Amino acid sequence: MKHKRASGSRGAGARAAALPEWFSGGKFGLFIHWGPYSALGGEWNGKRIEPGDIAEWIMQRFRIPVAEYREVAASFDPVRFDAREWAALAKSAGMRYLVVTAKHHDGFAMYDSDVSDYNIVDHAKFGRDPLRELSEACAEAGIVFGVYYSHREDWDHPYAYGNTWDFTTSQANLDTMDHPELFRRYLDEKALPQLRELLTRYGPLGIVWFDRGIYTPEQGREFADLVHALQPDCLVNGRVGHYDQELLGDYQSLTDNGMPAGGIEEAWETPQTLNDTWGFSKFDQNWKSAGEIVKRLAAIVSKGGNYLLNVGPTGEGVIPGPSVEILRSVGEWLGKNGESVYGTSVSPFPADLPWGFCTRKGDTLYLHVFDWPADGILRLEGLNNRIRKAVLLTNKAGELRFERDARGGWSIVLPASRPDTIDPVVAVRIAGPPDIAPLVIRQKGGEPVVLDHLTASTRGRAVKRFNRRGEEGEFHISKMTGPGDAIEWRVDMADPGLYDVSVTYAARPGWEDGRFTVSAGRARVTAAVRTRPGWYDHRTETIGRIRVTKKGEMSVRLHPERRLDHDLMYFRSLELAPVDR
Repeated sequence: MKHKRASGSRGAGARAAALPEWFSGGKFGLFIHWGPYSALGGEWNGKRIEPGDIAEWIMQRFRIPVAEYREVAASFDPVRFDAREWAALAKSAGMRYLVVTAKHHDGFAMYDSDVSDYNIVDHAKFGRDPLRELSEACAEAGIVFGVYYSHREDWDHPYAYGNTWDFTTSQANLDTMDHPELFRRYLDEKALPQLRELLTRYGPLGIVWFDRGIYTPEQGREFADLVHALQPDCLVNGRVGHYDQELLGDYQSLTDNGMPAGGIEEAWETPQTLNDTWGFSKFDQNWKSAGEIVKRLAAIVSKGGNYLLNVGPTGEGVIPGPSVEILRSVGEWLGKNGESVYGTSVSPFPADLPWGFCTRKGDTLYLHVFDWPADGILRLEGLNNRIRKAVLLTNKAGELRFERDARGGWSIVLPASRPDTIDPVVAVRIAGPPDIAPLVIRQKGGEPVVLDHLTASTRGRAVKRFNRRGEEGEFHISKMTGPGDAIEWRVDMADPGLYDVSVTYAARPGWEDGRFTVSAGRARVTAAVRTRPGWYDHRTETIGRIRVTKKGEMSVRLHPERRLDHDLMYFRSLELAPVDR
């Protein structure tokens, strides 16, 4: 099965339009964490993984010696594994792609590798190649097949990162890259050759999903370039590079279980769990409900993302029963409401909706109503278009009544009782492309006005972005290189007067020649960018004062003063603070 990439540029903040339809339109994928750790189920020699911890890290958590963990891997025998059953489950859940661990941090290859005999065919009791079986089963089911590969972390290799208890030569014991020639040996001996195997033996891959970020931009590019050279239509996720680097993959990967507060204006995906762990744990029964999964799916898609939802099969190769039940329930909902998810684009509304989420396809808005209004009236504020038709997706024959309300918004009359479904979706067909009233930030008398990256509108090349750094990741606006690349807000000022202007941002060394202007109405102040050693070391600086001469709405704008050959800054927020109040 050939997976064609749509036209457009690759990497460095790739937009959804540059990605294949199965990804940009498919929205929903199955993640599978499976390996020898699955047979342990979160327990080693009577010690259990702590509640909320992750079972696939059990070797590291309990510092299991390589020799002992290799014995666990040797006895790994998932006799109940059925690749067609797994692919069928993904399809019944409405998932369009599947990503499975080919090698996790424990260093064990879940496929027939010639590079290392520490693999499921040569070392384990099982003696079969589950990746080959899964790739074939996915092709039969029409599911795009992808693999996960841990390219930095390998607890079985003496020169990789992570195993500090067996190897004094582990990069984690060597102050990272103090001895780069040793890590180079790991890359050349194992990581890159195994990646080549995966790219040449398992048919067309949709994604190679890397994890944990690698040390230098050059090393990250080696992996991304090898994928694109051998399989030009295969996607590379954003974790191929180090946290502090620019995006080297084809789309952004959020932190584990990450959910942005607002939208990100580049292609992104969030990997999330069904319970608390990724690999199987017999102690973790903290399952999310099907309703919660659908709500997360609607939220993610409304913000422009993809949802990669994980299951952790047992050591016998069985996907746990609660996972199966949840996924099938989600699939039933998608079977009736899938048009509100597949092939849709982000919500056109600039702020969160009080009752749920919105997705869009052409001239149709899909309103995901999770909080059913008690009075049966769904209020849609800020939509200037005329509504032509409104229906529930589960009852397209019964048109809903609607009218303009006193504030200029729309009121849609819902059925008397909430439909018996996880997420009732109202499809609203409008006249023309969405014409949405801009978000207005209203100042409360005497208080500062705080304008952040979430509430901003971007112009030109300016874009809301994400970098996977730290526990929660780093959100900002960047890519401003000229005067037309701007950040803008509509603000209703209550108090004329003098205001201190403060900006919270980060800037890399080498960006010292950047200058920027902040304007509020006709008033403006200009400042030079101040750089810091850390790429994302955000600090707040007061850059000057402006005078607001009258009450009412005005535009507040930040943009570079002149054309630059680099980004201006990583912007987070701007504040207008009244002077002497």
